[in-house]
Amino acid sequence: MTRPGDENYLHGHHASVLAAHGARTAENSAAYLLPHLAPGTSLLDVGFGPGSITADLAKVVAPAEVVGIEAAPDALAAAQALMEARGVDNVTLRTGSVYELPFEDGSFDVVHCHQVLQYLTDPPAALREMARVARRVVAAREVDYAVMHWYPPNPGMEDWLDSYRSAAR
Repeated sequence: MTRPGDENYLHGHHASVLAAHGARTAENSAAYLLPHLAPGTSLLDVGFGPGSITADLAKVVAPAEVVGIEAAPDALAAAQALMEARGVDNVTLRTGSVYELPFEDGSFDVVHCHQVLQYLTDPPAALREMARVARRVVAAREVDYAVMHWYPPNPGMEDWLDSYRSAAR
């Protein structure tokens, strides 16, 4: 997602990151959205990463086309390979910016993003742009590192979270 602040995705798009994110499914990462989808629902997936959630959502809304926008060419290539391997043929993947979506107002029934807004310098601008192209629903799932916690306490995880927060700032 490029502009306003030339975003920097902390995790990068190394094969190991894409593989870890590839374990995400619609069921374990977008279950909240599934009741709002049906065959024929048009969908835009913003920041689709390795495409595993996108592929699952495409099956739910088929025969409608799903369009994916991703800023990182490496992620797009991995997602395209996944679509081909799974035989998903109702997905079109493109590079682009969430701040300047190349679609007319109200182009999609649903606009979805998963773990995207936290990496943007201007999340409200991105949400406004997603709302512009959505007819019904903008669905965003994010983590809030400010309130993240676990039990039992784990000093290693606390050190990781402190380091992550510092790097993100």
